[in-house]
Amino acid sequence: MIEGTHMAGATNLIDDLAVSREVPPAAAATPKVPPAADATPEVPPAAAVSPEVLPAADAAPEVLSTAGLSAEMAAQLAVVLGAAGAGGLSGVDSEQALRVVEAVETVKAWADSVSVEATAVLVAELESEHADLAPDDPTQRQWRRFLGSCRSAAAREIQVATGLPISACQRRVWLSACEPERAGPVGEAMRLGKVSFARAVTLAEKTAHLDGFLAAAIAARVLRPLTGPDGLPLPGAAPLSQATFNARLHRQLVLHHGLVGQAERTYQEALKARCVQAQPHPEGTGSLLISGDGPRITAAAGRVDQIARRLRQGGDARTLAQLRADVATDLLLRGWIPTDPTFAALGQPPPAQVQLIVSLPTLLGAEQGVGQIPGWGTISAQQARALALAAGSIWKRVVTDPATGRAIEVSARTYQVPAGMSEQVKTRDGTCRAPGCQIPAEHADLDHTEEWKPDGAGGPTAETNLATLHRGHHNLKTAGFWDSDQAADGTLTWTTATGRTITTYPHIYDHPDHLPVHTSPLETRHGTRLAQILNPDIPLPGHLNIFEHIDWAQTLAPATPQPPQHTRATTRTSHHQPAATAVPAVDDAPPPF
Repeated sequence: MIEGTHMAGATNLIDDLAVSREVPPAAAATPKVPPAADATPEVPPAAAVSPEVLPAADAAPEVLSTAGLSAEMAAQLAVVLGAAGAGGLSGVDSEQALRVVEAVETVKAWADSVSVEATAVLVAELESEHADLAPDDPTQRQWRRFLGSCRSAAAREIQVATGLPISACQRRVWLSACEPERAGPVGEAMRLGKVSFARAVTLAEKTAHLDGFLAAAIAARVLRPLTGPDGLPLPGAAPLSQATFNARLHRQLVLHHGLVGQAERTYQEALKARCVQAQPHPEGTGSLLISGDGPRITAAAGRVDQIARRLRQGGDARTLAQLRADVATDLLLRGWIPTDPTFAALGQPPPAQVQLIVSLPTLLGAEQGVGQIPGWGTISAQQARALALAAGSIWKRVVTDPATGRAIEVSARTYQVPAGMSEQVKTRDGTCRAPGCQIPAEHADLDHTEEWKPDGAGGPTAETNLATLHRGHHNLKTAGFWDSDQAADGTLTWTTATGRTITTYPHIYDHPDHLPVHTSPLETRHGTRLAQILNPDIPLPGHLNIFEHIDWAQTLAPATPQPPQHTRATTRTSHHQPAATAVPAVDDAPPPF
């Protein structure tokens, strides 16, 4: 793959997420509940509001003020409140109902941002009020332990007040207590209703080992709208799906997995821990987990999938999932048995293959990019080079457009036009072309955008009329719920069942986000150490905390001296047993409360 040379710097996360979206007329309508007459245009942040301003817990104000909210958030809140009222959903059509669902998710993200801000105030107050529990002149470890214990106490307070699981309370406290450089951008995105709490805390947790500024840069790359190589958003793209979020985050974590030497060491250490684990299930089934080198695992899974698909095409009534499980078990139990009827019907055993996409500069070691295995994920540059240079590897050139980063030509040693056309379309698309789908093109169908009909009455079998769709989205289009139109450059414009239009684009091979954020080794090393001090883990029940250094036997001893017990010492020692020193049985564990 030949990479383009035009690259743009990373765009600020808040600027990316604050790109205005067109608000439908109904959503932009004036809220049914007017603001208070004495409301001021601006309200200070919640953390700065004096206690007298906050209403009592049992207060039921007649008027809800939206002062301080953005116009879009106020409109979304109005949609939710309108739908929640008596008869609020009567007579609405499918698009209006979908708009309510969309508004609820936006308001939930905003409400969670308020909860995180309030949690931060709670943590800060507990740390201040109980500063006397911190050791005098504490070491770094003692200070981390003190902070962790204060945050554990805050999590317990939230658990008692809300009934949430303690793990959920701990995650909320941990996010709220992170340094502003790390938590600020995702917190602001939550306040805008653009990022859910689950994604915000996932980003913070997965990048906790990195310094705050690098973590914020990774969050910007993961959460920004779909952009071209020039960094400009592509119009009409769907919101970030969970599959795309996971794929982007995985790529960035591999890209920024420490320095080159550290990444190689951690890979070797993880590889040494490879194993096979069998786990029984209570209903009589079981599962087998095999860990090992990523490319080898995906090659083995691909071989199992190939055999399963052959059997399915041959008329086997089992589902693909069932066939994969049975084939993998049979191969482990018996290997390849040519005389077995099932295996004999398949002919020669298929080879284990793995497809790797890597840029030429990364392959040559000029850049520290990453490799991409469709259907598996991202692998490091070291793994990509080792895999590409292994004996028996077959290279295929993919030429990309420097301006768009998309594939414009793929060379394949074949004279069969349908096979070459299929390979070209799958290389161009990369994944299923439905909005937000990340299923690899190799596991998808080739769909005629305009239905093909005999005698040229319909759309042609041509690259400009073909797109890869996995079976679920293919059936959705064939059934008539969704429809798509394809432009000459491969751009697809979808029309959903509710009438919304969403645009998807061919896979972008060359993008500045495919290279690491530029940071010096000194910044990386010291930022990582600082992150461990500023964001200590919250101690779980039974783990170390600030009370571990207390001698509970002495602390809980009666204040009044007790009379000595009547004891009689003996010096008689058995000739068959060694002399033993009597040790009082003292329980040094913390008390059970």
